[in-house]
Amino acid sequence: MSSEKRSFSRVPVRLKAHARQAHALDSPRLFQSHAQPMQADLRGGKLPEEVTGFLQEMDRKLDTILGLLSREHLRDDFPLNLEVIEISGAGMKFSTSENVRAGDLLEVVIVLDRVPLRLAGSKGKVIDGDKSSGVHRFEFVNMNENDLEMIIQFVFQRQREEIRSSRRT
Repeated sequence: MSSEKRSFSRVPVRLKAHARQAHALDSPRLFQSHAQPMQADLRGGKLPEEVTGFLQEMDRKLDTILGLLSREHLRDDFPLNLEVIEISGAGMKFSTSENVRAGDLLEVVIVLDRVPLRLAGSKGKVIDGDKSSGVHRFEFVNMNENDLEMIIQFVFQRQREEIRSSRRT
């Protein structure tokens, strides 16, 4: 996430995230992201539009129910609470009251949206931190393509919202 390596846009945010200590960056991740939404699967189908709409709405409702049920398990598996204050495809800045130091290896799960629940996860390293403010920089190291794509889409969506709101004022 250093300025020499910046190849991703970043945006200020206020997102919840959960983390756990990791022993190695190349070990298997505990968090596995979900497959792409059903919309992509139904595009090429020959189902009537009404049936496709019904199935997509049912999928959205089931995602919401499963998201609510999985939150407790997420807190159990990832006991460190973080507040993400800036995010990009390369990493994030976060604040926490937890004992986190530069060089710590963490596995993080970021709550991008609550309804429907969209989570992105990565292993990485705490680059540095400010003890007085509790703000730390974190570099994503071991992230799958689906999670990276979700974060990039999230950043682009936030940038579009900022542009629209700046045009209105």
